Amino acid sequence: MSANPREETFAENREKAKQLKQGTQQKIEVESENLRLLKNKADDFETSTNDLVKTIQTLQKNKNNIAGRVAEIREELIEYIGAKKEEIPFIGELIKVKDDELAWEPSIEKVLHNFALRLIVPPKYYSEVNKYVNNNNLRGRIRYDKYEEQDYLKNLRHKNINEKSLINKIEIKPKTQYEEWIENYLEAQFDFVCVDNLIEFERYSEMALTQNGLIKFRKGKHEKDDRPQISRKENYVLGWDNKEKIAVLKKELITLQNQQTENKTAITNKNAEIKDLGLYKDECHNLFSVFVKYDDIDWQTYANQIQEKTEQKDELEKTNDRVKKLQEQLEKVQADLKQLSEINIENKVIEKGKKQTEIESVTKTVNSNKAVFEPLGNIEVSDFEAKYSDLMVIDYNSFETTREKFQKNNTEEISKLEGEKQQNEREVVIKINAFKQPPEEITNKFKDWRSDVSSLPDSTNLDFINEYQKFLVRLEKDNLPKFEKKFNDYLQETVTIKVGDFRMFFENWSDSIKENIKHLNDSLKEIDFKNNPKTYIQLVAPNKISDEVKEFRKLLDEAVPNVYQMEKNIDGREYHFNNHIHPFIKKLDKEEWRKKVMDVRSWFNYKAEEFYKETNAKFKTYENMGQLSGGEKAQLTYTILGSAIAYQFGLTKEGLQSNSFRFIAIDEAFKSQDEDRARYLVTLCKQLHLQLLVVTPSDNIHIVEDDISFVHFVERKEERHSWLYDMPIEQFKEEKANYIYK
Repeated sequence: MSANPREETFAENREKAKQLKQGTQQKIEVESENLRLLKNKADDFETSTNDLVKTIQTLQKNKNNIAGRVAEIREELIEYIGAKKEEIPFIGELIKVKDDELAWEPSIEKVLHNFALRLIVPPKYYSEVNKYVNNNNLRGRIRYDKYEEQDYLKNLRHKNINEKSLINKIEIKPKTQYEEWIENYLEAQFDFVCVDNLIEFERYSEMALTQNGLIKFRKGKHEKDDRPQISRKENYVLGWDNKEKIAVLKKELITLQNQQTENKTAITNKNAEIKDLGLYKDECHNLFSVFVKYDDIDWQTYANQIQEKTEQKDELEKTNDRVKKLQEQLEKVQADLKQLSEINIENKVIEKGKKQTEIESVTKTVNSNKAVFEPLGNIEVSDFEAKYSDLMVIDYNSFETTREKFQKNNTEEISKLEGEKQQNEREVVIKINAFKQPPEEITNKFKDWRSDVSSLPDSTNLDFINEYQKFLVRLEKDNLPKFEKKFNDYLQETVTIKVGDFRMFFENWSDSIKENIKHLNDSLKEIDFKNNPKTYIQLVAPNKISDEVKEFRKLLDEAVPNVYQMEKNIDGREYHFNNHIHPFIKKLDKEEWRKKVMDVRSWFNYKAEEFYKETNAKFKTYENMGQLSGGEKAQLTYTILGSAIAYQFGLTKEGLQSNSFRFIAIDEAFKSQDEDRARYLVTLCKQLHLQLLVVTPSDNIHIVEDDISFVHFVERKEERHSWLYDMPIEQFKEEKANYIYK
């Protein structure tokens, strides 16, 4: 705005100031809204960060890819009913896309996402799960399926699976009891054909899937979901290993934290901007509220009036006789005054002498003070003047008194500061000695302490105290406690995870043995071991713990750290490592002992028990083969071996499906066996739907004649040649009858 405005401009400026204030207020409101949005965004970042940290912690705890509220509901559920995670798994924990089919992972994830988030509930927990879910507010959604065990030997399914089927691009976690149930469900509900192009996609009438995620369902329904929350890899739920997902989430967490930092900076800048606008608004307000009238700033009008009056006065003095007479009277009065002054001049001379003496005294004082402060040169005294503002208004009469008082107070303060300095120096000496000669617990913890501080000056010379200050700055810059904490945290995490994983390896191995025996028993229960009365075989494996194994398991349990003690302090971690982990490692260095205790298979005794099928009552226990005849040994061996084959190759799940491996060959199958035992072997293979090649001399072929469909008959001639005849069993019987008849 222009300086020295006219009255009209002044009024315009006041109106402009009002408008500026209003405009500034509007800006403040806009920026306040922006600030509110930034703060809301900060809250969102805080929530997202906490949720992401919680998700990562859940994934690290559960070792799968499923997190969030649905995982928390499963945790609360199994805690309530006392089950294990392995007993009530998410389907997604048990299936994953094959490593050589990862190009299809995004589209398969979309198809199976909801299916993967369903729980499998075995019959023994079904009622308790229903009770908990029905009676509690889950604060989320959970879906579960009741697992119904089926007789896959008696209920055979016939279905051809397309080689491009989605089912062939995924694998089910090995040795899970729910493998067959999941496979059956997938084949019934998710038998999508994975096509390479749209032409092939349109060719199939239903259940087709492209690599880009276009899905064709039954009855003409189509779907493609490209929402970010669905397509992002960190939201995938399939698989029983989540290391890759955790890595992706940690990268996302770092990005989110950087955005959070940027948002905090933006909030700080926005607050400063709003504060500046507030000050500007106040200045605009003052411009029209403080200066209300033009007369408040109109100095020019009054200056003109003064000039005008002065000119009028001069004009009057020139033209007015009365003024001249008054001037003459004034001159006379001045002459009289001069005469009176001469009369008192002597007194004035005396008074002048006194004043001259005072002036000389003042000059002397000034010079003496100049001698003090002039050598100091040009120094900044504004701080001194601000602190002692009362010294700026003293007169000469009180100068000396004030100076003496000030110097006295200054001397007392100097003396006090000197005392404090000496006290501080004494404390510094004590601290330096304590720093250079620390207690034994410090030197034991930090072995290089004395050598690191030996170059620092002794406490006898405090002139080099700045060396300690430099040492402190270096320590703070190096931030050794941060690296010590980082190392200790890494050691704690590594020890906790690695030792826990080591123990979990043996627990999983032990559980795997028990699980395998359970599956073998499921197959054995369907096999008739004897027919009159009907019996079946079950395997049992009670613990057989030797002293060495007991010692190993004790050391292993003690090596697993107490998380509370590990987090409490570093001494607890060192104690645990030195007293539990290190002795365990030294013990494991002994190869003979290690081989003896680390084979979990030797932790069990293995027996076979025979039960009546009708009553499930135990009939007999087989602890070794010595008590059995040759035929009984073979029969028991065949039974257990057949069950193992059925379990290993999944033969019981499909019956006669065409794409499973089910061919075995038995050479000299009936050697040293009675016919009943031999027929049992054939019946066992038939129960398991095996394709059987029996190699046997022709005099034993009658044992299997009724159970085979084709014969490859070898004839030796003159002990020099062999002739092979291929024929169906019907032709063989005719040829045999003709031969016998002849």
